[in-house]
Amino acid sequence: MSTGRSGDARHDLGDCSNIVAESVGRPGQRTFRLRATCARGNALVWLEKQQLYDLAISIKQVLKREVRTGAVPVEQAPPSPRADHDFRAMRLAIGHDAARNRYVFYASPTDDDLPHAIKFTLTESQLDDVADQALDVHAGGRPKCPLCGAALNEGEEHHCPRSNGHSKREAIR
Repeated sequence: MSTGRSGDARHDLGDCSNIVAESVGRPGQRTFRLRATCARGNALVWLEKQQLYDLAISIKQVLKREVRTGAVPVEQAPPSPRADHDFRAMRLAIGHDAARNRYVFYASPTDDDLPHAIKFTLTESQLDDVADQALDVHAGGRPKCPLCGAALNEGEEHHCPRSNGHSKREAIR
């Protein structure tokens, strides 16, 4: 994740009217993505869980904002069900267009040199909201064992090492 001037992109999707951070699948088997609906196209940018978290923290650092839990998102246009660009991101960047007072989001499926695959622009409030959504999605996984902190899988017994193997937690249903 980098910030600052990151060059151009092969596909400029224009101004974003909707961006959502979301997960797909059951806890423990989730995949993560950003869904962006823009003036000149739509994108699904798939991320690893840690990438989603790092992106959110980087956005908060760029905006110098505190994390808001359970924040009400800014009203946006509904997301598009179709995607003109659908890929797993290897490289992400955020820039700032001072002339338009908008932030520029760059994503690429490879670590190769520039240009990025896509870029689109967001308002400060959209960028802040998607960071909060990403942190909520990241934290919304499997429940944790209160003793050892390990993730508990649905339908499986948990043999907690903190109980020295003498007791087991019942399966999560």
